[in-house]
Amino acid sequence: MTKTTELSTGIEEYIEHLTTIGKKASTVGTAKRTMALFQENLGAKKVIAKIMPVHVAGFFKSDAATTLRDKPRAKASILQIRRIVRGALVFWHEQGHLDSVPLPKAEKEKFLKPKTSGKAKAETTDAQPDAADDSK
Repeated sequence: MTKTTELSTGIEEYIEHLTTIGKKASTVGTAKRTMALFQENLGAKKVIAKIMPVHVAGFFKSDAATTLRDKPRAKASILQIRRIVRGALVFWHEQGHLDSVPLPKAEKEKFLKPKTSGKAKAETTDAQPDAADDSK
């Protein structure tokens, strides 16, 4: 892949990818609408490789991402928009369009660092009593 791919082409590739991996039509439709907002904000001719964290942060704070029909969007809708854009950025990175994922610092720290707790820790804790029961 080249580092000169324009945003409009990258969005088409991402939407095609979602369809190929079997995402529901409603999910693909939501992604299309969200990516249209992103494209409107950055411009269809924007080269994906030139997207910077400041551009993404600007979009996340924009009226397009935070309001709908002059009213604030629900928090869940704002988070969904961010999640879809993050997914596209990661996809483009994996496809070689980006050298790194251009997320604002707070987003990068929260979403791109490996998780060290949670389910895996709980599974380890749950497994230990079972092992002790088997030895009786």
